[in-house]
Amino acid sequence: LAAWPTDEIRVEFGNPRPFDALAEIGPSSVEVSTDGLGPADVPEWIGYIAYDAFWSAPARGKPRFERPGDPVVLFRRYPALFAIDHESGEAWVVGDDETACERLVTHVDAQGSTDWQIPKIGRVQVDDPSEHRQAIVTALDYIAQGDVYEVNLARRWTASFEGDALGLWQAMRLASRVPLGLFFAAADHSVLACTMERFIHWDVTTRSLVTKPIKGTIRREPADGGASARLRADPKEQAEHSMIVDLMRNDLGRVAEIGSVEVDAPLVVEPFTGLYHLVSTVQCVTREDVTLGDVLEATFPPGSVTGAPKIRALEIIEELEPHPRGVYCGALGFVDRAGGLSLAVAIRTATVRRGEVHYWAGGGIVEASDPDREVAETDLKAKVFLDAVQSVRGTSDD
Repeated sequence: LAAWPTDEIRVEFGNPRPFDALAEIGPSSVEVSTDGLGPADVPEWIGYIAYDAFWSAPARGKPRFERPGDPVVLFRRYPALFAIDHESGEAWVVGDDETACERLVTHVDAQGSTDWQIPKIGRVQVDDPSEHRQAIVTALDYIAQGDVYEVNLARRWTASFEGDALGLWQAMRLASRVPLGLFFAAADHSVLACTMERFIHWDVTTRSLVTKPIKGTIRREPADGGASARLRADPKEQAEHSMIVDLMRNDLGRVAEIGSVEVDAPLVVEPFTGLYHLVSTVQCVTREDVTLGDVLEATFPPGSVTGAPKIRALEIIEELEPHPRGVYCGALGFVDRAGGLSLAVAIRTATVRRGEVHYWAGGGIVEASDPDREVAETDLKAKVFLDAVQSVRGTSDD
């Protein structure tokens, strides 16, 4: 838990090399001031890389949408933070030095009790399902023509929003217990993520680089004991998953020591609120000369939310989706004090900006995809957000 940052890295859309500022961070110049936690365990810079960072570089070609004024990279440095071990119940204040730790505690004590403004959320509107279905049909045509093997397409849910975004994020966390996430409050917007997908974890001290792509979804029903087996056996879901695993193997291979890329624990069915997902672990050891910027250039944006081949899939997404994605399907997390990187995929993620909240849900399209089933999958994935909205409202209204 971190607050009161001292420094900020903010890269606006249009910067031809959006990752350069992060690549210059390097290891922290100060030691962590607590026992039991090493530099690689402790976040120093916290923030996100928007999906739109891909389109920031003019060399990528001209995107369909203009994206003025929105950051594509936003990270803040926190000289001290609270670290909580939920299994042991222990907690620490971790920071640059004793002064930084004491300053954080003093700031918190000075806040006293806080009266939150309960969010007011208007009627939720969603992209027309028939238009999303037509986009899927067009994507299937591209697949049939051999342009692409898989492409991820998403819909957007939107509502007016007033109040404290933290209240909605807390409701999202209660609606869906997931292992990863982020609440990031910037001056003009907030990012509310409750994600289950690990994008990359790069331990710079051991040079271990790990990604855990998720692809493949089925509804989880309490009385349906065979759902996970059906998901693992479904040829369409297997194809969708295998293509992305191959893509991530290729991405990691760009920075890996020769022969070190491997798939560990493939096609594992993991249970989440209302859903089962297929998850695999792909890992490697990076070359000694690899930098943080090299890792991002090789892997971003996440393959599980783009498609394969990645560049052509990104072009098709830009053509077929009716809105720029912004943060959604980018990455969020932290640079640790050793100079390593821990990022989650920005799915199950809402953004609050300019009096509106936006939420997206999508799925991978392959040759065997059924358009109606794919539209229904987006509705299923959006249920967590809609349940959270209902919880905040405390009513049964839409």
